[in-house]
Amino acid sequence: MKKLLPFIFPLVAVLVIIFLVFRWYRLNTQTPGSISEFGEGIEIEDLSTTELQESLSGVGDYKTVDLVSADDQSVGRVRYEIVDGKIKFSVFAGLPELEFGMYQVWLREPGSLISRKAFILTQSKGGYLGSAAISEEVLPFEVVVSKEVRPDDQMEEVILTGVIE
Repeated sequence: MKKLLPFIFPLVAVLVIIFLVFRWYRLNTQTPGSISEFGEGIEIEDLSTTELQESLSGVGDYKTVDLVSADDQSVGRVRYEIVDGKIKFSVFAGLPELEFGMYQVWLREPGSLISRKAFILTQSKGGYLGSAAISEEVLPFEVVVSKEVRPDDQMEEVILTGVIE
């Protein structure tokens, strides 16, 4: 037994590392049916603080799209501009306050069920808001605000929708 004792701790450490690598690999690889084809290879970027302030203050030539409510209790608007091949957009929404969960913004092709997570809306004084930038190659696309209980890759309850063309 004294001959095997020095090998037990390294063996346990190697097994733990193998388990963690296997788990990481399994969580970071998608099954073939769940890969989002919309905007594949396109990166959604967060706006910088100055870009966000300009968006909120109305500086610039912004276009707006009103979001259509699924429940008549929510209102929302998307303000966007196209600069240097990117669409910089902000979502402003008046939504009921949540006890648990979050409101999340998704992007998808109009008429398609394949969607891609963009960002989580944060609560501010005037309601919920969030901003991002995406390549204009994906135009037109639909902006969907959903109520989420679990932070996963499945859209749960659609609240607001609108199309940027």
